[in-house]
Amino acid sequence: MEISFKDIEALLFPRSVAVIGATNYFGKWGQLITSNIVAGNFRGPIYPINPHKEYLFGLKCYKSILEVPDKVDLVFVTIPAQRVMEVLKECAQKRVKSILMITSGFGETGEEGKRLQREMVEFLEREGILLVGPNTMGLISPYADLYATGPHTRPKKGDVAFVSQSGNLGNQLVFWATQQGIGISMFVGSGNEGMATYRDFLLYLERDPRTRIIVLYLEEIGDGRDLVSMAKRITQEKPILLLKGGRTKAGGKAAATHTGAVAGENRVFRGALRQAGIIEVSIPSELLELSAAFSSVPLPKGNRIGIVTLGGGWGVVTSDLCEEMGLLVPEIPEEIVRTIGRYLPDFWSKSNPVDLVGTRDPNAPLVAVEELLRWEGIDAVIVLGIVGRKDVVDLLVDSAKRIDPDTPPEFLKRVDEFAQNYEASFALRMVEFMEAYEKPVIGVSLTTSGEKIVREFEGKRYRGVFYQSPEQAVRSLKRMLEYKERRT
Repeated sequence: MEISFKDIEALLFPRSVAVIGATNYFGKWGQLITSNIVAGNFRGPIYPINPHKEYLFGLKCYKSILEVPDKVDLVFVTIPAQRVMEVLKECAQKRVKSILMITSGFGETGEEGKRLQREMVEFLEREGILLVGPNTMGLISPYADLYATGPHTRPKKGDVAFVSQSGNLGNQLVFWATQQGIGISMFVGSGNEGMATYRDFLLYLERDPRTRIIVLYLEEIGDGRDLVSMAKRITQEKPILLLKGGRTKAGGKAAATHTGAVAGENRVFRGALRQAGIIEVSIPSELLELSAAFSSVPLPKGNRIGIVTLGGGWGVVTSDLCEEMGLLVPEIPEEIVRTIGRYLPDFWSKSNPVDLVGTRDPNAPLVAVEELLRWEGIDAVIVLGIVGRKDVVDLLVDSAKRIDPDTPPEFLKRVDEFAQNYEASFALRMVEFMEAYEKPVIGVSLTTSGEKIVREFEGKRYRGVFYQSPEQAVRSLKRMLEYKERRT
């Protein structure tokens, strides 16, 4: 069955959904999926299918899909594999458009499972019904208010798309993205890929106006030449970030028992990635880091980095990291030194990195960042330690409250409010600088207090990005520059 853009669009934007195997038995897949769809406020009709219940989650139940009085676009199947074929025949009678098969026990389990999967796929192809899965953890389509995964994660609308052959790992990435303020355009666990494969979703995402960044977790590549051909074209407009499972002998063995995949030879695969312009990562957290950067800041035009740091040590470490990753930390002209110096004590570094020597002047960091961005000899700025100072201020205020009764409470309150407001206004100014100069600014927070990596401001084209370590900031700029160079 040839899968079109319209087929995937109909999957992601159904007018009505049904769950076969819906239940309120806490923790079962029929309960997880149904309750998530309902709690997520899906905008169309929801039809729970359960022959033993009259109502579930405030919705009328039906004994079979055939009893539903209206059309059903998308069906989620959560019943055991041995009973699947009988309900698929009913779905065909009902003229359902798409089926997402949560059920496992197919191609990933051995020869009998592979036989069942072939039988199912052949039947659905004859009927012209799109199948996602089997053995998938579901999908998320925020622009349709459709949240249909086991974990009840509801990320905000955004422009990062996630496609994962492992539903579990994909859901973990989406959960992290939600925690860190990264909005998504869609998530799908493609599972065993009995019919719809990651290639079908790639072709859809190439044309999807809501998607700017594509994130893949793959265990089986299949036709590498096909992937290279597609990716060369797609990466001219949209970055593709890839984590490949099964790169090693041990990982390949695990992949074969997980999704039924046969892992490719790593050296050949990595060569294909370089040809395709795909950004490959080796750990899941790097997918998140790069998603934040690629979706939030402009691409650097070159490798010259300006560094602004609250203290000297971080500047030294960040300079080392830049040089180790092929990024330059150029000396700054005397004119910029004089301008920044008006806001700092005479003993400041007078060089790049710009060491703010712990200044309390709220204007100094802003002047330093803007002066570097204004200069044509800098392509990006990393700013360290400005955001996150509020946590340090909070500790100081707490100590003063406990041991210094002479400090007026109103004063301490003003100090706390100033620190909080300054960080928000500083993040906003970084976004405004990026819009004015079209150069990326990457922040590193002084603390790891749980603040989101991405900070969004209404009406702004870019977003503030504040990582928890210099390594993350430098690595993200390096990867963005690699993408730009490969694309051109």
